[in-house]
Amino acid sequence: MSRVIVRTVLLGLLSFSLNACAESGSSTSATTGDSPQVSLGGQNLSLINVEGKCSVLKPNGARLATKLPWPCQFSQDRNGRARVETFKSTPIVLLTHDERAAESGFDCVQTAQALRLRNGVLEISSVNQAGMCSRGHDQKLFTAMFDW
Repeated sequence: MSRVIVRTVLLGLLSFSLNACAESGSSTSATTGDSPQVSLGGQNLSLINVEGKCSVLKPNGARLATKLPWPCQFSQDRNGRARVETFKSTPIVLLTHDERAAESGFDCVQTAQALRLRNGVLEISSVNQAGMCSRGHDQKLFTAMFDW
């Protein structure tokens, strides 16, 4: 019986340690490494961490700041790839940041910004917050945060 308890405690501590290690990334890192990527109108874009904020790294090395905290990700399609929507011949991708409540682990707030390539210029939208973390975003969320 005591072996079972000891193993359970050790596995719990190991899980906690691995989780803590995974979350302890540098807050000022601007390296891409395994950063999420998407092709928007032929431009390969990456998400990077710049002083705790999510930024978009353009092909020429320039950065486009967002108002999202790091980590952020591109909204994904059913196959796990970055989802690109096209509206009025304009490609749009959605960037999201999910923040779960520490107490319950179930309550979640999702902050989102859309990014579009219009007339060769990358434009970032206003911020949208939702009281749930969803993966199946409607096309309206991609388009509604922009003036058309």
